[in-house]
Amino acid sequence: MNARQSSPVQQVPGPSTGVSPRDVMSSGGPSGGFLGQADSRKRLARVGMLLWMALLYAAVQPGLMSGDSLDQYGQGLAGSYSDIHPPLGSWLIGLSGRLVGSPWLVLVLQLALLSGGMAVLIRSMDARTGRRGLVVFGAFLLMPTVWTLAVVLWKDVMVAALLLCAVVALKSRRPFVALLLLCAGVAYRHNALVAAVPLAIPVVAQWAPAPRWRFPARALLFMVVVAGLVFTPSVVNRTLDARRGWAAGQLFIYDLAAIYVSHPEKLADSFLVEDTTPAELAKLYDIHHVWHIFDGVEGARPIAFPSLEARRETLVAEWKRVVPRHLTTWMKHRVAVFRRMLGADSYPVWGPFHRKIDANSWNLHPPTEGFLFRTLQRVEDAVDGSFVFRGWLWVLGLVGLSLVALRRVKRHFLAFFTGMSGLAYASAYLFIGIGSDFRFIYWSVIALFATVALLVCPPEQTDSSSKPV
Repeated sequence: MNARQSSPVQQVPGPSTGVSPRDVMSSGGPSGGFLGQADSRKRLARVGMLLWMALLYAAVQPGLMSGDSLDQYGQGLAGSYSDIHPPLGSWLIGLSGRLVGSPWLVLVLQLALLSGGMAVLIRSMDARTGRRGLVVFGAFLLMPTVWTLAVVLWKDVMVAALLLCAVVALKSRRPFVALLLLCAGVAYRHNALVAAVPLAIPVVAQWAPAPRWRFPARALLFMVVVAGLVFTPSVVNRTLDARRGWAAGQLFIYDLAAIYVSHPEKLADSFLVEDTTPAELAKLYDIHHVWHIFDGVEGARPIAFPSLEARRETLVAEWKRVVPRHLTTWMKHRVAVFRRMLGADSYPVWGPFHRKIDANSWNLHPPTEGFLFRTLQRVEDAVDGSFVFRGWLWVLGLVGLSLVALRRVKRHFLAFFTGMSGLAYASAYLFIGIGSDFRFIYWSVIALFATVALLVCPPEQTDSSSKPV
């Protein structure tokens, strides 16, 4: 037998066999192992997603609810909406109540959007990046900062889920779907506009790729998209015939209260002198949240929130007159509220999560005696106030990840704008914050994981002509 006959013929993947080296690497090859196969990784992520959803649902169903959530639930059941809370959320949670007798459908929906969105985001045909993606997904599911808020029926949670799915749609090159999800997010929480605008840039980039579209046309399309996002809440409010409650009045009152507490002699020139006194206002003003002003405390009358709408013009005019004259005091107040929200001081973290369903007339309550609920509570006790709820760490992490993505922005275009979305959302609270609740920056937390996933498992490079709309 000659040497030519004794050497087995090896099939080299290539054009002649219809199998590329990338296909072999993606499938794991003979030594790739279980996690070397894309289908195996997908099944593992699906199992993790379903197990996460099942455990959290069993622990807290029908979902934890604060007074805001219950107010929205009542509006949704009655079909009578106020724009103090975005009506889309009230309609959705009320729809669940009408269909199944409780809001558990909304709990399932937001758990599915969060875990399912991340499961899709970490997919990769490449075995190495796919395994890294599974590590990111595992960290996402196990991080207390994620799941302790994921079980609460807050608009902050649902908007984070919608924005995450918009990022998933962009990775899948579905800009129209992404735009619909961004519109839903803005309608669900109006200040999500600042988070949606950075993501509108990759929407336009996929819709109108260069060089086929010149810059002026793309800029015009971007302005049209942003205008659509701006007007979406008004369209939804009118469709649901929501009453005007002027939620923004809370911000104006909060800023004025901070100034009058520091300069009590100025209250005599304010229309608020009919509602309160300097001594009362000093008791009402609390850096943790504006609602102490409307709830009242012992020895201090509350300011009636429903009265703000009727006095809108007066309140806005006074804010415009007083704030520029006391700009330093106003900025100190803004920075103090923002620092407290980020946990950037020595005080305990304020309101990192919600642990119950507040008292309600529908007899809604979680299974507090169940093993899973008690276990969840024990874990929450252990992490309450820990570093994982220090918002400044998450914001700082987003800054670092965004800079990493910026270094190779052509490769990590979507990762960069996802990070910028999370940063914009958190930063906006420096100017619009009315409280120090950690939940206000929940999208920033989710955006960090989404940015990591996109850096580890970036979108596949495809020809721009194949981009679906």
